[in-house]
Amino acid sequence: MRSSHFTIFVYANAGVFCDGYILSSIGLALITLTPRFQLDGVMTGAIGAATLFGILVGAPLFGHFTDRHGRRILMIADLCTFVVVAIAQIFATNVWELIALRFVLGLAIGADYPIATAIIAEFMPAKIRGAALSAVEAIWFLGAAVAYIAGYALLHTGPDSWKWILASPAVFAAGGLLLRAAAPESPMWLAARDTGELRRVSWATMFHSSFRGPLAFVSVMWLLQVVPLFAIYTYAPTVLTMLRLNGEGSPAGSVAITAAFAIGAFVAMPLIEAWGRRPICIAGFAVAVVAFALLPFGNGPIIVAAFLAYAIGMGAATVLELVYPAELFPTSIRASATGFSAAVSRIGAFAGTFLLPIGLAHFGVKTVILGASGLSLVGLLIAIPWAPETKGKAIA
Repeated sequence: MRSSHFTIFVYANAGVFCDGYILSSIGLALITLTPRFQLDGVMTGAIGAATLFGILVGAPLFGHFTDRHGRRILMIADLCTFVVVAIAQIFATNVWELIALRFVLGLAIGADYPIATAIIAEFMPAKIRGAALSAVEAIWFLGAAVAYIAGYALLHTGPDSWKWILASPAVFAAGGLLLRAAAPESPMWLAARDTGELRRVSWATMFHSSFRGPLAFVSVMWLLQVVPLFAIYTYAPTVLTMLRLNGEGSPAGSVAITAAFAIGAFVAMPLIEAWGRRPICIAGFAVAVVAFALLPFGNGPIIVAAFLAYAIGMGAATVLELVYPAELFPTSIRASATGFSAAVSRIGAFAGTFLLPIGLAHFGVKTVILGASGLSLVGLLIAIPWAPETKGKAIA
């Protein structure tokens, strides 16, 4: 990777870091948000799911805009939204205002997935494209880990700590905005525009018979990966405490699990070029099935080992959420296809995040975890016959 590639990689991932931070910090903010607004399970679920619902809307909408109007203008507007809305949360006076702001943040996060994927895929050399796209997931988990560390520190600021936890991503978004302000436009997108290719396609082009099968697989794979992942991430302090992995007031459990996800993503970087994409997809679901099945019945060491195994295995497999759409679709619909797949995944993630606190209250943590094992088994049964191999594939 040359210095110019590294610079592009950094500014493309500035938003991804903020994505991980924003989506993870809400779990800690809820510790003081809950008594402040007297939240019940339904409203807690609504706050957690509002951002995911925003992603569901924003990913396909702004993915299409990214293909039609270019990568550069969208990625600058995206981080501007992060800064403004993150700060605006400080002034929320009721739960509905906060839900609305979290929804707008979700729109911006949804936009960032297709933007970052397109930028990295279109600038990186073919030999390191898979590894560079894999690193995007590692950056997401790094943002999540920093959110937990900063969030636990900010909890000590008192009963209004939720304000500072939710506003803190603005600091990182502002830094990323400065980097993106000097970013060039993608040469592959400029070529597609200048040759008239963009005038020959529409949002519906991704549903053509040539792309329908890959689009369906990527969407379903992504959905089945993130439903348990986002549900656990959003309420990590609660889930880890119920599984006896989190001491009160300690970030150790949350940070350890997040670090394990990041390790998995980093491990995937060399493996995705050595093994290929298909084996990682299958192995990720297989590890998740076994790990979730063990969690409800193990003692302390088994619970820790199972949770870490799931985090590392799925951390490696989640890199395919961005690698596959970047390599399976051409420049003219790359961002649109990524955005659509992200939206499909968030339908499940939204439902899972909304229902998780309700499920924990009515059925208990064991039943919820076994449900996650069942979803992972479905993913495994789909991946074995249909996971494609795109190693060495030239992108158009």
